[in-house]
Amino acid sequence: MIKTFKIFYLVVIVFLFSACEKDGDPVFLKIKTINKEFNISGFVLGDTLEQYFDGVKMRDYYGEVRTVSFQNQLAFEKDEINMELRRKSNGETIYQQKFNINDKENVVPRFYFDGLKFNKGYTYPDPQGDEYTANFYVDPSGGSSAVDINIDVLEYYYDATKADPIVVVNTTTIPIAQNVQPGKWTPYLKVQIPVATPQQSGTELYPIVVVRDSKTKAYYVNNNRDYSTVTMELPYDGVSSGKVQSMYLNKIPGEGKNFFLLFHDLIQLFPR
Repeated sequence: MIKTFKIFYLVVIVFLFSACEKDGDPVFLKIKTINKEFNISGFVLGDTLEQYFDGVKMRDYYGEVRTVSFQNQLAFEKDEINMELRRKSNGETIYQQKFNINDKENVVPRFYFDGLKFNKGYTYPDPQGDEYTANFYVDPSGGSSAVDINIDVLEYYYDATKADPIVVVNTTTIPIAQNVQPGKWTPYLKVQIPVATPQQSGTELYPIVVVRDSKTKAYYVNNNRDYSTVTMELPYDGVSSGKVQSMYLNKIPGEGKNFFLLFHDLIQLFPR
């Protein structure tokens, strides 16, 4: 997620089309050229990163970092621009990169910042055989409660006469991760094949991954199953190859008093 606290219509050193002062009189900087191939991507957790160009703060980064259409331009008033990424908690510069007016592209290599260390990428293990594994990070900004992450196999039937036509008659729970503490990655855990036996005729089975409060067992978001569901790939009988997933979870304020569950698979964001 990109948090922006000021509106900028070009991703530039904020000098573009903005007035500066010299001896108290407003002046406009002379723009030499605009490069439209600026790109930055990565992921930030644990501490916000602040982006500066030549000492001028542009924006805050937390969660997924990516360049959107109106942010892909750099305006050169001189031949070189210095970009810094600083930790918001203490102002420490943890990464800097210079961009030259003659560069065809201005790309910040994809990075991963875990709140302590700036890394050039996100490290994860290779799949082992046909095994499915996953690790989880629950962002503490969504609350301090520990959570359980389970596969719930829903046994249901469809009734078009009801307001909610999906009628769940039974749920089989298969644990993945228990008592997950916010702010710390779990180890990689094996994800079981979701196997359940129907308890009545005329029903179907459907597996979902659900987050619950470890203590109260209430659904994690709005105490609602649908809001607390994570989209993940699950193994099934006869799977041909294994898979590794790294799931970042955060409870984000929505409309009114409601929240929604934001999630990312970091392995999809950092493909090899």
